[in-house]
Amino acid sequence: MIHALGFDLDGTLFDHRGAAARGASVFLSALGVTVTDAAIDAWFAAEAVYFEQWRSGRIGFAEQRRARLRELLPGLGVDLPHDDAALDALFERYLAAYRSAWKTFPGVRDLLDDLRRQGYRLGLLTNGSTAQQTQKLEALGLTDFFDVICISEQIGHHKPDPRAFAELVESLDVSGAECLFVGDDPVSDAAGARAAGLAALLIPSDADVVATLTRALAYPDPHRPAASRPIA
Repeated sequence: MIHALGFDLDGTLFDHRGAAARGASVFLSALGVTVTDAAIDAWFAAEAVYFEQWRSGRIGFAEQRRARLRELLPGLGVDLPHDDAALDALFERYLAAYRSAWKTFPGVRDLLDDLRRQGYRLGLLTNGSTAQQTQKLEALGLTDFFDVICISEQIGHHKPDPRAFAELVESLDVSGAECLFVGDDPVSDAAGARAAGLAALLIPSDADVVATLTRALAYPDPHRPAASRPIA
C-alpha cells in the first residue's frame, strides 16, 4: 500500500521549460540577439549538456552556467567577457528574467493540499543547487506542503542514482514499496525510482500532472500495472 508520495520539481510541479524559455528570450533580446525558435532550442541544448556534466561531477555548478554562455553566445554574435566574475554577472541577468517567470503547473498547490489531507506523507527529490531549488520552492509557495525535501547538492547524490531515492524514503520513514515517485523524466525519475524499489508514475511532457496522478491513485495498488495508467 502506498503511504507516501515523492515528487520531482522541474518539469513536474514547476514549469521550468516555460520559465527558462521566457527568461532566455528576454535575456538574449537584451543582448541584441534576434530571438528565434532555433536560438531557444540551442539554449536548451546547452543547458542539457552542461547540467549533465555538473550532475555527473565533471564540472562545478557555477562552471556549468559559464560553459553554457561560452557555448551559445559567440554563435549568436555576442562578445563574451573573459573573466569568470563577468560571466557570472552576465548569467545573473538571465536568472533575473527566469525567476520572474516562475510558476507551478495549474492545480499543483490544490493537489498537494488534497494529498496531505488524505494522509499521504509528501517528499520532494530534485536535482540542482540547494540555494536555487530552495529559493524556487519558497517563491512558488510549495515548501510547506512537503514533509521532506531532498536536494541533490545537499544530500550528495543525484537522480537517477538509487541512493538519492533511498535518502528520500528513509527521510519519509517508509519503505520503497510504500512510496510512489512522480516525475517527468523517464531516466532520472522513473528508472531511478524503480531501481531503488519504488513505484514510479511517469508524467508525459504533454500531460496534466494533477489529472494523471489522480487517475493513478484511484487504483488500489499503484504497483499493479494498468493499461490506462502510465506507471513506469
